[in-house]
Amino acid sequence: MPTADDIRATAIAHGRAIKKKNALTALLCGGVPAAMLGVLFPGEVGRWVFGFLVGLLWANGFEYAYHRWLLHLRGSFLGRQHLSHHMSVGALTEAEHVNLGGSPLWVVLLFVLNGVPVVTFDLMFGLGVAPGIFIAFAVYFLAVEEMHWRIHVGEWLPPGLRFAKSHHLAHHERSDERFNVFLPLSDWLFRSLKSRGT
Repeated sequence: MPTADDIRATAIAHGRAIKKKNALTALLCGGVPAAMLGVLFPGEVGRWVFGFLVGLLWANGFEYAYHRWLLHLRGSFLGRQHLSHHMSVGALTEAEHVNLGGSPLWVVLLFVLNGVPVVTFDLMFGLGVAPGIFIAFAVYFLAVEEMHWRIHVGEWLPPGLRFAKSHHLAHHERSDERFNVFLPLSDWLFRSLKSRGT
């Protein structure tokens, strides 16, 4: 019969395998379009940098909206899937429910959903910022997934980001607030940082 340590180790190995596939998918979904657009429509480095900054803000806002209004939509498919993550906190199999993408297919869908309007807008107005935005999407996805993993599995957090653990775990205590995993810009903007009444 497997011990608690065996169950936890198996869950961590499974979660790591998903995380690795999701990371590779995010790198491809961000890097390939960025490279293709950069070759087809060469632009200035400054536009890529501006696009990168816009992409980080966009990704943070998308994370917030997706988490708040889709993952916490009761009774929906996404809501039921996300509920399994909330219910697994502290369980031996928690690491199997930590990955944000769930599978590479969901990661691709996230990039398509965000990428189509970016490419359309960029090509319509000839801005040349889409490559930077795609790179930012990939970087942001990797950072959020890694931070989420480290928070839930108890791995080392960088000194400037140690607050993220208490910030995110507060969301698990009160699921109607703190929807950004570790960079609460949209939480601040939409005033969902502080606990309301007890």
